[in-house]
Amino acid sequence: MQGIYDLDVSHDVNDYLITNQVLANSLDRGTATQDVKEKLLVCQSDDDLLLSLYLHDGVLERLREDDPVVQLYHGNLEDFCLVVEGISHFLYLVWNASYQRSVTIFEMELQAEIDKFIIVDTYLAQQSRHPPPGQLRQLLFESISFRKDLPLLELQRYRDASYYAEKYCWYLESSYLSKGRQQEMLKELRRFYRLSKGDKIRRIDHLH
Repeated sequence: MQGIYDLDVSHDVNDYLITNQVLANSLDRGTATQDVKEKLLVCQSDDDLLLSLYLHDGVLERLREDDPVVQLYHGNLEDFCLVVEGISHFLYLVWNASYQRSVTIFEMELQAEIDKFIIVDTYLAQQSRHPPPGQLRQLLFESISFRKDLPLLELQRYRDASYYAEKYCWYLESSYLSKGRQQEMLKELRRFYRLSKGDKIRRIDHLH
């Protein structure tokens, strides 16, 4: 993922990874990881940013047994996307923090949705199993459902992130992927990654 966005991040996500739910609960003040399989745990103390990435041990164990590098398919896609989402959150926060830029949860969710589309598409292409146009977007964006117990504001944030990510991924697919313009797409992705929240929204809203 760092290569896609040309990121200079010296921190290795593996050094921040925890899989123990009890430990994750204690770091998250016992509130949010009971039914969650992936979460970036963040604590800011003065100028220090303390991070841990929690991934449920069952997710990682299933991926070890059913390696998406060998074959990515519906049976391991959900777990794979959880890992991609967690790594995306970690990299986006760390990279922005290194430039003393604050970020919102919406920005992190938006970037993670885009990253899932790009990474899954890349893996499938490497396995010579490239899906027909529109199929991957339909799978990642149109076939999803949200937890019914989410607070209204949090639910709306997820919906908005998914909406804008799908619109941007449609643009990537129609303007670059379908035309074999991967190198030009990398330039677009890297520019977009570095935009502010407002500029990202305006960029997507003006896509045709």
